[in-house]
Amino acid sequence: MNPGFGQGQGSDLAAAFRYVESLLFGDMDRPGLTLYDLERLVGYPAKGEGPLAYTLPRSKGLSGVQAVRLYYYPKDPVLQLIVEIEDLEGRKHLRHFRWNGFTWETPEGGQGELKPTREDPASVQVGEDFFLGFPREEALELEEAVRKGEASGVKYLLCPRCHTRIFYAPSVRPAGLVCPRCGNPTLLFKTLSAPEGAKDPLEALAEEQRALRKAIEELTAYLKRKLGP
Repeated sequence: MNPGFGQGQGSDLAAAFRYVESLLFGDMDRPGLTLYDLERLVGYPAKGEGPLAYTLPRSKGLSGVQAVRLYYYPKDPVLQLIVEIEDLEGRKHLRHFRWNGFTWETPEGGQGELKPTREDPASVQVGEDFFLGFPREEALELEEAVRKGEASGVKYLLCPRCHTRIFYAPSVRPAGLVCPRCGNPTLLFKTLSAPEGAKDPLEALAEEQRALRKAIEELTAYLKRKLGP
């Protein structure tokens, strides 16, 4: 099934789509890319459960774009492969596919239609961390909570290459994001855990109240001994 994507785009972008099309569906010189081939490219399952990414090497057919990346979602029954082409202006053009057992096809419901551009969410850097999709005030508040160990359960992406953390808002789709510091497209999904030994806030407050009550009782007893009844 050949969906013929890349129509209506600029010549460089169309050439890149034709290159990817020949890679996926094959041509006179080589067979198409199978699901097994894709898994070998991205390193599944050795590199984890995904999503996993692979950046195509530079070639003549891709000379008119910045990069072409394949994102594999091994556990998604509908959307298994996202092809992302980044044009020379930094805009990202996406196409979704799934493996039907024989070849690649576009999912039902319009998800396979080409999305001409995807604007990257606004990025705010606070310290060594990046915050995507947050107003600056919220990013600063979240950074403070992270620093104090009060943000357990917050999800973020970790770059295994430069160890940069990227926190993203609920409105941001993390699939396809790259490290803003080194450009690495293979990011790890992480969740902040509570610091070791961290106490429940209510329990911590109760302990403070008990300690204060004990201190008052000891002070009262001391004053009675010194001053009398």
